[in-house]
Order: sequence, then structure tokens, then C-alpha cells
Amino acid sequence: MSLVLRRTYLKAKNNILSPGTGNISVSGQLQTFVARTFSEDKSGNNPQFSSSTILIENGFNVQELPVAIKKLRNLADIDDKPNEEQAASAQDTLSYQLIQEEFKQCLDLRDVFSLLSKCTKITPNIALGAIERIYDIEKNPNSLSLDPKIMQINLAKGAILDKLLKVVMKTEDTCTILEILNTVSSFMEPFKYKFHDELLLRVIDNKLSIDQLCEFINFLIKNKNDIKYSETIDKLWVGFVAKEKEIDENNIVQVFGILHGLKVSKRIILTLLEQKLCDLWFKIKVPVMQDILTSFVMEKYLSVQSFGVVGSWLCANIHALDEDSLLDIISKLTRLKYTDDKIEKAVEKYMRFRGDKVESHVLIVGLLNFCMQFQIYNKQILNSCCDYFLSNWHVVPPSFLKSFIYPFGYLQYDPVNNTEFWKLVDEIMNENFDKMTSCDLSSIILSSIYLGKYPSALVRRMLSPEYLAKVKNADMWKRFYLIDTAMTLECEKYLGPLLPKDQWSKPITQDFRVKNILEKIMDVLVNVAGGQDKLSVAVSIPYLPSDETYLLDVMLHSAGLGSKTFNWKSKTVRNANIAILIHLPDHYCSNNEHLIGPQVMKKRHLKILGMKVVSLKYSLLSQFYTTYNKNGLTEYLLESINNAEQCM
Repeated sequence: MSLVLRRTYLKAKNNILSPGTGNISVSGQLQTFVARTFSEDKSGNNPQFSSSTILIENGFNVQELPVAIKKLRNLADIDDKPNEEQAASAQDTLSYQLIQEEFKQCLDLRDVFSLLSKCTKITPNIALGAIERIYDIEKNPNSLSLDPKIMQINLAKGAILDKLLKVVMKTEDTCTILEILNTVSSFMEPFKYKFHDELLLRVIDNKLSIDQLCEFINFLIKNKNDIKYSETIDKLWVGFVAKEKEIDENNIVQVFGILHGLKVSKRIILTLLEQKLCDLWFKIKVPVMQDILTSFVMEKYLSVQSFGVVGSWLCANIHALDEDSLLDIISKLTRLKYTDDKIEKAVEKYMRFRGDKVESHVLIVGLLNFCMQFQIYNKQILNSCCDYFLSNWHVVPPSFLKSFIYPFGYLQYDPVNNTEFWKLVDEIMNENFDKMTSCDLSSIILSSIYLGKYPSALVRRMLSPEYLAKVKNADMWKRFYLIDTAMTLECEKYLGPLLPKDQWSKPITQDFRVKNILEKIMDVLVNVAGGQDKLSVAVSIPYLPSDETYLLDVMLHSAGLGSKTFNWKSKTVRNANIAILIHLPDHYCSNNEHLIGPQVMKKRHLKILGMKVVSLKYSLLSQFYTTYNKNGLTEYLLESINNAEQCM
């Protein structure tokens, strides 16, 4: 007899995936282009299924996805027949507890089979109750007997179990079959393939709910080492698309939770979820959104559309978050490397109204890490964090001090209570000096210097021979040289330098982005400078540490007086040379206005060394170049040079 496609599959093909339904597409509808059936079943020559693939169009994307197709051997079976068991299923389910109690009274297999023989009709739940009791009896070693009659019953057990399993699979209660699949039982293990096939048939017939689909696919993912189960996983996408309308604000997180186990079907499920997230975000509760973000982190998910929805949700629900929830969400967004104006405003609002009530120092650290990650210059957030530190410094462990203090200098923000804040920092640092790592200690000192604060006593203590003898890390020594130089240049009371000249310094490499843009605009720059011999590129200042702080992107000078012939120690001629710095996007805080602390200190040091300083934005230079706007570029360079900051 010929094999045919079951009508329910054709319904799924024509209705669920047709261009007119528009079930899951964000920018367009899903559309079936081709259905291609293979004559050979890849899942073990299963007589019930054949494997196939179909092409799905989603906007401009076309994807080939696997599907399972039910085989029929009788054309008359195409007509849907009502299940006689369905009418009695409700009553049968209600009596299941009573059925279990009856079977629990059976002491051996003979009692079980005797009870079965008394039933006028063996329903699925009666069969399941019998199977469970047989399993319990088999686990009991006392059930073994040498009685010939009992041995005959044991021999007949296999055939009886097979019939009972067939009865169970007729049940309309899919949850029962799912429970059997999830049962950890060596007794049931040989029969799980049959229950798997029954569930797959029900997926094809669109009989599983979203919760049941998720439970089924989680079982398959858990047992993906079995090739039969692993091949089924990516065929279940049809069920989710068919039940798209059943995805709501409560079960959407379960669908997100299966993403880690999907392969070829992941993209279509993600498209579906992105659309549903856009539709449901205002209904989603806090715990559900936390779990969704967990899925994002696990999947290393990147979608500006979905992340934008999260920003809108956070802005609308910030009032409903407690400290743990806010910390969890902000930490996950930090790991996802995403923020936007709505998220920043939500955090700002939280700290404005509840900042003085915050109890957890871990939350404050999380918010400051968030500000550091995205270089957020927000006065409200930073001032609230400062106020917390002033009130609760005694509960902050020494290992957390860097997280509390460094962001202020790095983001170049001096808090409102700056005098009290930095005085407290100096006291705490001296008190916890021996409890802190050299990395944390030097970072906090640099943070102070960025803002023009000079903890001389602390620096001398750190650069003492006794302390330096313990430090073997080359990067730490490089940072120590930078601190020593910065204090020597800026602090009159600092009797430095305290460190000997670095004899093993390595050349500084100019950022490739800066080098690239300079090559592109060099002809314009030469014209502005007045000739090739009046400028030098990538100039390192000698006698100073080998650090990016003392690397000039471009230096304008008198003709013939290049970096190699310039007398850097001479203090007679000031403002005669111009240092041009090209600031990359990451040299600015998120508002693209305030330079970060290291760049501010760099400009300050160059001015102390007697040079004028010009700051150019890399983004503007690139814009002028890509638009072939030489006149605009020339005007920008001339205006910036004419308004150069004078030396100090």
C-alpha cells in the first residue's frame, strides 16, 4: 500500500506556515517554498515516520528545516476519527488516585493480574496504575519466588506489559506520557522509544500545549546522546509555530529555556520569541524577565530589538524591583554588554528615590561596575554611590574598595561630597594597606591622580623598597612608574621621582585606528601644518615611562625641529610646540562629551611639559574623510589648532 502524507501535516503546511497567517515573522511572514521528502527514514527506519525538510522564508532569509511526517497505510485513515477514550478521559483521570490505591494493595504479580482480570475495561489510567505497581514489586527483592505458578506469571509478564503499554499510549492525557518519559527507571527504559514516538505523533497532530512541548524537548535535550532523541529535537519547531498564540507572559520563559538545546531550528524559534517579547513585554513579571535574561546570557544572545524591549521593560518596572532583582538584572546586562538611555534613566530613577535606603554593598558595586563597563557619566548614580560609601564604608571589604573608588577617577567625576569622600578614602587606604593587592592599590591611587588628588604619603609607602621587593609583576612596575611620574609632574610637595629610570622600557605602539586615519588625512594635515618638515607622527616623549600617556599622535613644531632633535628638557620655550591628540570613541564617557580620567591626565601632563594641546575627535575626522569633505576637514583642523589649550 502506498504511503501518504497525513492531512494534519498538510494543514500545518498550508495553514500554519502559509504566507497569510503571519504567525512569527517580525518583518514579514513565514512562507513554505519547498517540501522535500526522503524515501529513507533517518531515524532507524521507523514505520510510523519519514524525515523531510522544508524551506521557510522569513523576510529576506530562507532556511531549510527538518520535519517529521506521519506515514499512513490506509487512505481511509486520513479522515479524523473521534477517539472513544476522550469522552471518558475526564472521569478516568478523576478516579486515578483510587486506581493507585487499589493496586497498592497487591502484594505480588499474581494479585496485580487478578485485579486486572476483574476490570470490565482496561482504561489507560488502569494500565498505568498496573505498570507502576509491577515496577514497585519488581524493585522489591522479596518478590522473587521459586513457586512454579509465580514463575509462569513472570514469564507472561512481558506480553502483558506490552499490552498495557499500548493501552497507556491511547490516553488523551499527554501529561501521563511525559511523566513516564521523565521516570528514572531501568524497568521503563526499554519502552520509552514507544512513548517518544507517540508524543511525536501528537506534535504532528498539534495536540501538545506549549508547556508540554517544552517538557518534551527538555527530555530530548537531557538525553541528546541518544541519536533517536537528538534527531527529534530540531523537528519540534512546527509545534511551537502552531501554538504561537498560546505563548504568553508566563510560559514564554520556558520557550527561551530550550534555546540552548536547539541547532538548525534555533533561528526560527528566536524569531518567534522576539515577536512575542515585543507583544508581551508590558505583562512580564520580574522573575520571568530575570529568567529570560539568564537565557540571553547562556546563549550569548545579541539582538538590538530584544534588548531594546528589555530597556523599555526595566524603565516601566523599576519601581517593582528589590535590591536583589536590580542587581541580578544589571549584572546580566553588563555581561551582555548592552545598555541604552532607558536603562540608564531607570537606574538613575531607582537611585534618586531609593538610593538612601539601599542596604547591600554588592548592589552598589554592581551599579558602579555597570557604569565602568559602559563609561556612564551619571551624576545621580555616582553621587548616590558616594553617599552610600560615606555612610557604610565600615561594611565594605578591602577587596571591594577598588570597585567603590576607581570609577570616580576613571569617569572623571568628583562627587558632591568630594572633600569628605577623598579624606575617607585616604584614611581607609592607609588602614587597609597590607590587606590590598598591588593592583587595587595602584588603581585607586591613579583614580585620585586623575582628579587632581595627590595621596603623597600613600604613594611613598607603596614605592618604598620594602613594598617594591614583593612586587614581581612587570605590568605593576609599569603602573608604579606612571604614578611616580604623575606625582613628580603634578604635586609640588612630592619629593620625586622615587624610582630609578626604567632601562627596559619597550616602544609604545600607536593605536591602529589612529594610525589609519592619519594616513588618510595626512595631505590635509601637512597643508595645515605648513609642510612635511613641520610635523611628526607617533612621538614618544623621552625620559618618561613607556606609556600611552606620553605618546603624541601628532606634534607640530618648527621646521626641521623633529622629535629626535627637540630639546625636551628645555623650559625656555613654552607653547612653541603643539601636541595633537586624536580621541577615539572609547576615550569618552557614554555622553561623548567628557573625556575619561586617563585622557584628562594625559592632556594635563603635556601642558605641564610646556606644550599646547589640541583634541580632535576620531569620529569627526572619519566623517570628513568618508564624505570627501576636505574643506570641512581643513576648517576643523585650523579651528582646533587656533583654539589649542595653553601650557600650564
